[in-house]
Amino acid sequence: MTAATAGTALAWAGTVLAVACALRLPLTRDAATRLHVVAPVTTVAAPLVLAGLALRPWSSWHDVAKLLLIAVLLTGTGPAAVATAGQAVHRATRPHPQPHPQPGPGSGGGRAGRRSEGER
Repeated sequence: MTAATAGTALAWAGTVLAVACALRLPLTRDAATRLHVVAPVTTVAAPLVLAGLALRPWSSWHDVAKLLLIAVLLTGTGPAAVATAGQAVHRATRPHPQPHPQPGPGSGGGRAGRRSEGER
């Protein structure tokens, strides 16, 4: 297998994965599931496409260096970005606890408002 053939195969594999994720995205209902659908694009599909482009015969060494830098940045920051977005979604969708009203001095809810057994 030549480098051009391997590059074409890698680029197409990444493209197919990205398109599959894009087609699945409208069918998801909640934001957390959407993050699971989108995560493979930044962690797998983009590096596959970039590796395929780097192996193409028209690529020079500086093109490969740029593509490698982009792939490293996407692979390194993609999972962290998805995890951070997931935490934000979790915080936004969980129910917020309602604060309990604190009893005031005249409401009878504190110890001062109660009678002891001997006073009754």
